[in-house]
Amino acid sequence: MLIAKANLNNAKDIFKRALEKSEPVIFPTDTIYGIGAPIADTSANEKIFEIKGREQNKPFPVLVSCISQLEDIAIVENAEQTRLIEKLWPAPVTLILKAKSWLPELYTLDGTIAVRMPDKKWLCEMIQSTGPISATSANLSGKPYENNFKTITEMFQKHVDFYIYDKHIADSSSALIDISSSKFKILRKSTLITNIDRILD
Repeated sequence: MLIAKANLNNAKDIFKRALEKSEPVIFPTDTIYGIGAPIADTSANEKIFEIKGREQNKPFPVLVSCISQLEDIAIVENAEQTRLIEKLWPAPVTLILKAKSWLPELYTLDGTIAVRMPDKKWLCEMIQSTGPISATSANLSGKPYENNFKTITEMFQKHVDFYIYDKHIADSSSALIDISSSKFKILRKSTLITNIDRILD
């Protein structure tokens, strides 16, 4: 088991080592601890389904570092979507958009993809070098999310070798908004961002 404190250099090193073995990483996001891997590494992401006991019809959200990465994997169709994205991100807000057709089904559902630009500087800078990464909560599927790092390592120690630790971690999931159609819809609110309704007005 390899554990490193959260900073850009450590994160790059951990993800590089994990990528060499096609293994996932448990890491802090701007919300809770996540487990993920670069989306280009389908083998590592398939392992996450097995580790979590997650159903294949529940694709992983994806983290991006910039708008150009978003446009590589999702379709931004109109000015209203662009306005909302630029107004919200980076933030603990996951947006559902239409997915690019080349994406594996690991990351899409009914032609859509859930994407977030995290409000965590070192993480965005790391994603700039790795490319978009998956990020699903570091828990067993169907169980409440866990945010105690010691508990997480004990839970996954037999299945995950790479960890990034941060003592500054939020304790709420992201908000979730579906903007894949003309009518934007809030699917989940978050205590981390309180002005969602006003932004959508």
